[in-house]
Amino acid sequence: MPRFGLALLILAFGCGDDDSPSDGGPDVDAGPVADAAPVDFGARPDLGPGATELWAPQPWEDCEGGGRTLEAGPDDYRDALDTLEPGDTLQLRPGTYERGLPLRVSGESGRCIVIEALDTADRPLFAGSDSFNIVAVHGASWIKVRNLDIDGMGRAGFGVASQGGDDSPTHHVVIDGLTMTGLDSNQQIVGVSTKSPAWDWVIRRNHIERAGTGLYLGNSDGSYPFVRGVIELNTVLDPIGYAMQIKHQNPWPAIDGMPSEPSDTLVRWNVFSKVSSASTDAARPNLLVGHQPSSGPGQDDRVLIYGNFFYDNPTENLLQAEGNLAIYANVFANPNGGAINLQPHNAVPRAVDVFFNTVVSSGRGIRVTGGDAAFEQRVRYNAVFSPMPIAADDTSGDITGDLSAAASMLVNPSGAPGELDLHPVGELSTTLGDDLPTVLHGDRDYDGRLRSGDNAGAYDGPAGAGALPLVRAAQTR
Repeated sequence: MPRFGLALLILAFGCGDDDSPSDGGPDVDAGPVADAAPVDFGARPDLGPGATELWAPQPWEDCEGGGRTLEAGPDDYRDALDTLEPGDTLQLRPGTYERGLPLRVSGESGRCIVIEALDTADRPLFAGSDSFNIVAVHGASWIKVRNLDIDGMGRAGFGVASQGGDDSPTHHVVIDGLTMTGLDSNQQIVGVSTKSPAWDWVIRRNHIERAGTGLYLGNSDGSYPFVRGVIELNTVLDPIGYAMQIKHQNPWPAIDGMPSEPSDTLVRWNVFSKVSSASTDAARPNLLVGHQPSSGPGQDDRVLIYGNFFYDNPTENLLQAEGNLAIYANVFANPNGGAINLQPHNAVPRAVDVFFNTVVSSGRGIRVTGGDAAFEQRVRYNAVFSPMPIAADDTSGDITGDLSAAASMLVNPSGAPGELDLHPVGELSTTLGDDLPTVLHGDRDYDGRLRSGDNAGAYDGPAGAGALPLVRAAQTR
């Protein structure tokens, strides 16, 4: 079975999103999973030897303990929520929780509030509602929520949502190891949504299947910026709309504590797949990324998209984006359409680097158009196999071919997930220049190996010694 090692990518072709989620779901506190079998992406072992070179929690996450450890069940957990203080951990017993998880109390720096399963082998199940979002963050910060199951039951409530707009900013929030199903009654229902200014969120190791939209970060009108986030190790399968969207940003509101220096949002080591369930009335890419503010704080922020696996989209391309971007070491496979489209949407592509990706697609491979002439939009050292491999003004060192070339140069480019393997059969040698950007893990390939050769594409040569296991610890369910 092929190993999809460390992976990331974040571009997809998207159309207008006037009907995208915008209201944040129900504001009040308090369906069954589709019959089709999920796509099997193969085994996803835990972090392997050497993986600590690549992954570590964010420094601020060392904030647990120092308070009480409480235990509660479906009948008394709401009483326990009201008593939480910085440093406390609330462990939830197995059972079905029908009154949501409203979070209003904040921890503090170095003393997070943690809410988690008491037993990870027998996890709490939070049921959906038409009256409230299931995990609702009401201006709370320095909190961690982990190892819970969510079944939206086909109702209107979102899986996880910050809410309250500019009056309820949230920061230093970890959403880790949740499973989400039953959020698919329509495209407006979202797995993870931020409808207030949000920074230093970590969304990690979650499994979201058949949601209306997997993740929707920011608001449809460009308000409520999502800043310096980390979206890693998630699996999003078969959404109706986007697997994920980071919205464009208007100039930021004046809020104490928001990052003042340029920063990166990381989208890394995720699976974004749309094999089935995709809407044909309002087609959406797997991933859509909007622009940064046109002026003021945040205008020089970037989104780094690396180590992701993008698979299939029968109605759109896999990735569309604009703004400041680095897209590298990702694997894109679309048997039913195109892969990467960087183009004007609410603004234009600005400072862009697309490098060391492997693309196999029946439509356009990589397209970059309409960029800001004051900045460079560079395409470098990719391996692209498509009837229309690359359309961009500034390219260098890419290896391209049609789908018949992919069949001869890659191990198994036409296989289904679990058999698909886009490792090269031999070296894909190119000539590297000194024009690579300085980005996190830019010296690693999709398998997590340090690059030592002059190979184009996501892999530094054929599979072999030195490749790390998949960093997909929570995607084994």
